[in-house]
Amino acid sequence: MNRILIPLLIVLWSLLYSWFWNCERKPHCSTGEYDGNNMAVIAPAEPEVEVVEPAPITEEAAAEELLFEPLDVYFETAKSSITHTEEIDNFLSTAKKYLAAHPDKKLSIVGHTDSDGTDVTNDRLSLVRANLLKDFLVKDGFNANQLITSGKGEMMPLASNDTPEGKAKNRRATVKLAR
Repeated sequence: MNRILIPLLIVLWSLLYSWFWNCERKPHCSTGEYDGNNMAVIAPAEPEVEVVEPAPITEEAAAEELLFEPLDVYFETAKSSITHTEEIDNFLSTAKKYLAAHPDKKLSIVGHTDSDGTDVTNDRLSLVRANLLKDFLVKDGFNANQLITSGKGEMMPLASNDTPEGKAKNRRATVKLAR
């Protein structure tokens, strides 16, 4: 008798549970409303989505973005002249306009050297390079009070000082908008 009774109870329990789930519980489901006549779930209406266009990038925001990216100005061995490139000219014209409009902002100029020479000599040379670039910018129309200079010597190389190409990349002054 147990062989028939247990499977029968399981089948009855499954039917009862299915009936309860489909007929009694569904009206309370959070996925939609229950239509009792047609035995169908009516999906809720799609919410209205407002598409917000991103704000256009202003000229000032683009200038700040450019000025926060460091610009490296390179020096040749034993020379103090600056090689003009289109990138440098673009950066400097943007910086000049931005600083004229924001007298409270400043440009940071940090001088660097390669590993040739002593630490004391390189520290002094890096500050000289930063000041040379500052003098160049002042002659180009920048306000000297908006230019901050410092020298790092050979402490922050961009490349290895083991090759002439690496040393050339490390003889530089880095310019960016001070935070």
